[in-house]
Amino acid sequence: MKHFPVELLQTFLATVETGSMAKAARIVGRTPSAVSLQMAKLSSLVGHPLFRRRGHEQELTGAAEALVAHAREVIRASERAFTAMRSERLEGPVRFGTVQDLADTLLPRALADFSRQYPGVTVHVQVARSDALLEQARDGDLDFAVCFTGPRALREIRREPMVWLGHRDVAARDPLPLAVLDPSCGYMEAAVESLRRQGRAFEIVLRTPSLLGLRAALEAGFAVGCRTSLMRSGTIEVLGADHNLPALPSAGFALQIPRPLGAAARRLASLVREVVGAGGPAARPVQAAS
Repeated sequence: MKHFPVELLQTFLATVETGSMAKAARIVGRTPSAVSLQMAKLSSLVGHPLFRRRGHEQELTGAAEALVAHAREVIRASERAFTAMRSERLEGPVRFGTVQDLADTLLPRALADFSRQYPGVTVHVQVARSDALLEQARDGDLDFAVCFTGPRALREIRREPMVWLGHRDVAARDPLPLAVLDPSCGYMEAAVESLRRQGRAFEIVLRTPSLLGLRAALEAGFAVGCRTSLMRSGTIEVLGADHNLPALPSAGFALQIPRPLGAAARRLASLVREVVGAGGPAARPVQAAS
């Protein structure tokens, strides 16, 4: 009976999640050339190529996209069987970082369910800006983090359209009162650039280091802001062309795993990926091993 070896599926998922065979090699503890050989073997077992070249990069094929869900199911089943047979309980601390947008919306219930299911695991959650989270993950202060992709070559697990948020009467003011985070971020840059292209006059009336402060300003009708619809709450409305506001680009979220994870961190990272990536994005380019 033919089957997919678990170690091949683990390497395949590491490649998909990191977007790079070279990065996957660090995750699974193999050399890049070994990872390339594993992916060639898996492609042979599947009967179809898993990656196709686009310029200097590679991207997932339809066969690879179809394999992702099956691979995750097999890995989860293997982990459950291993835990059951060894009578082991997941234990120990897990240090996880996330941006405020997800900490306030998608993740609280998932983290609560995880804590109930694995009472021996203590989850330490760090909420911060993406650049700070990436630095902490790189320095070993966090096991993994979910952040915005930005200009860095990070593997996306979700993409959300940016939207204008606030009250429609505020959006009608001239100049447009704008609230932004300080220091500046990709949202502010997108908002300012789109307004300038449209020729819409605006004035930055609030700079705040806190997303809570930004939300309070929008709810109070002090200004409008730019974020994703994940931030919509209370009296905040999603605004658009009907309110004389220009179109905006989209924002991507990425799961950053800088080094091999322990069992508890690996299980939490899998859960976070599933929750954040629900209805996930289209496949993005995967870098070949170098």
